[in-house]
Amino acid sequence: MKRKKQNKLFFVIIFLSILLIILLGFIFYGILFKSNFSANVINENDLNKISLEEYHFPEKINSKGLNLVFFADQYSSWQDFDNDVDSLMIELKKIEPWKSYQFYNIYKINPKDAEGVCYLKVEDERKPVLRCKEEINDYLINLNLEKFKLVVLSKQDFQSWANVARLENSGIFFSITNSLEDDLEKKSFGLFFAHLMGHAFGLKDEEKYVIAKAGGAPHTPDGPNCAPDAATAEEWWGDLAKEFTEVGYFKVCCGNENYIKPTESSIMNLNSGNDLVYTYGPVSEQYLKKILDYCFTLGNENQAKKDSEFFKRYPEFKKCLMGWR
Repeated sequence: MKRKKQNKLFFVIIFLSILLIILLGFIFYGILFKSNFSANVINENDLNKISLEEYHFPEKINSKGLNLVFFADQYSSWQDFDNDVDSLMIELKKIEPWKSYQFYNIYKINPKDAEGVCYLKVEDERKPVLRCKEEINDYLINLNLEKFKLVVLSKQDFQSWANVARLENSGIFFSITNSLEDDLEKKSFGLFFAHLMGHAFGLKDEEKYVIAKAGGAPHTPDGPNCAPDAATAEEWWGDLAKEFTEVGYFKVCCGNENYIKPTESSIMNLNSGNDLVYTYGPVSEQYLKKILDYCFTLGNENQAKKDSEFFKRYPEFKKCLMGWR
């Protein structure tokens, strides 16, 4: 009788152990499933909601890569839109740090309705600027991306501009009235695109005349390439001034003659009459490279954590250390 009770207890223990193993398996599978399908992945249910005539997706999606969403405004064909996107990206990738970076995720949206989503705003503007209605968010939501930079390429004629942002989602609004065909056009537009990409990650104009209205981020000398005075500038990039002869303490940035910038000529200085150069300069290039390495490259968490000075200087990027993606 005692042996039967022991056998019964033994089978109960075995049965409960099996149930526990199955339960742990489901939990592990759920964690694994969730980690593999990040915000960068379009699943089958999402595809059912999306018209593939309006969307082109990356052939390969880089986990934690940089999501660039190109949105067509008044393009009549995919071919023209694809060609312009490709031309801009080819020129951008000739410039550091974009040249060394490998993990781009390029999304393209070309709405069937070529008109109506974006329009020109003239009132209270120095020059016509492009604005887009809230309907554009319906297209972006379908991509299910947590972090991205929006690039609207438009056939309308306006002053191209970009939000001056850092880590947060933001937009570039780029006027290309005619398709880019010859090499000089591609190079010129590519240089201006690099300028706007700098703004999209927080770089300031190193010029006296700033497109943006007075006030706000475009006019605030809070770095990385514009300081309120020489003493602050020395604190921010004095180490690079000792290492690179072109780095110093030059006046005029963020639309103010007394603010200090690190280089006399750079991609962020296109309208001052100085010679055009195809580099951001060591200060801005290092800043952009750290953003790409720390926030948009998988597996660099340990390297990022060692650079405490960068995250102390720019605390908004601490999200990159906290697995925000």
